[in-house]
Amino acid sequence: MPLGNLTTVGEQRLLVIGVGSELGSLTTTLLEADARFTDIVGIDVHPPRRRLRRTEYLRVEHADTSEFVRRVVGHRPDVIVHLGVWEPHARLGTDAARIATGAYARGLCEALVRLDGLSRLVVRSGIEVYGAPPQDIPNAAPNESAVVSPTSTYGHMLASLEAMVADSAPATATVTTLRLAPVIGAHVPSPLGRLFRLPVVPIDPLSRATFQVVADDDAARAVVHAATHGHHGAVNVAAVDAITVASAMRLGRRLVAPVLPQAWLLAASLTMLAGAPLPDHVRELLRHGRNASTQVHDIGYQPMHTTSDVIARLYSWPSVVRIAPNHPTERVA
Repeated sequence: MPLGNLTTVGEQRLLVIGVGSELGSLTTTLLEADARFTDIVGIDVHPPRRRLRRTEYLRVEHADTSEFVRRVVGHRPDVIVHLGVWEPHARLGTDAARIATGAYARGLCEALVRLDGLSRLVVRSGIEVYGAPPQDIPNAAPNESAVVSPTSTYGHMLASLEAMVADSAPATATVTTLRLAPVIGAHVPSPLGRLFRLPVVPIDPLSRATFQVVADDDAARAVVHAATHGHHGAVNVAAVDAITVASAMRLGRRLVAPVLPQAWLLAASLTMLAGAPLPDHVRELLRHGRNASTQVHDIGYQPMHTTSDVIARLYSWPSVVRIAPNHPTERVA
């Protein structure tokens, strides 16, 4: 998955928005290793999930736009990496995720119009912006020139973020919009990952749709590459192969529960009870697939892991095991 034209970066002041997420923490760890970033600040509601050695963490609530803008403008960043996106039912429910993502997006855009000297902006988006594939083109893999036409809540959230940034970003800044396939990793809170880990997974028995994902470390390297190389425009980031949901279930030796079109809301209620909420963008993937290709071929960056590799790794993670407390009469040596 190539990312664009190389440019040389001198000493840079870096701001990472969404540093507390797993992807944000992993990305910032990699960015800290680049000596060209001499002053790094991370903003989020929650602290980083990894130990960061050179990053100053600033806690800013979603609703505190004035504080958010003050912190961003006060840092005077040369490079901004915006990962302040909450996928529905990853860490927050659908409504809360939409509110949080929108609040950080509005704060970013308000700050952008006040910044002088910003050279590069990297924005996390997703291939959900393309919506479900047309019925007459099954398993379509839109590239970056395809029309943005979301058909899910998450897709609309991301499309709105992209539009807001396009209207607010300085004309002199290189803006890279990374449209990530669903990100899967051992510590990534992913509704798709949780669903696939259930012992029984709902599927559309008539669908032969395929989907792609991207490993968390590949996604992080894509963000770092964009922050240091600066392709201007949108870039799809997805593993090179595509598999069917049925193939994924075979990899995990999971049982499947065929679901008719009119029964998906009931299936969503059952998976919710099982600890794996089924938001509309995940239902859309299960029924219609989710693929993407790229037309950006200037730099030879490719994800290291295929979709099959990522799904196989998903099933290799240890299961959560409840450990009962010691019996009161037992002694601990």
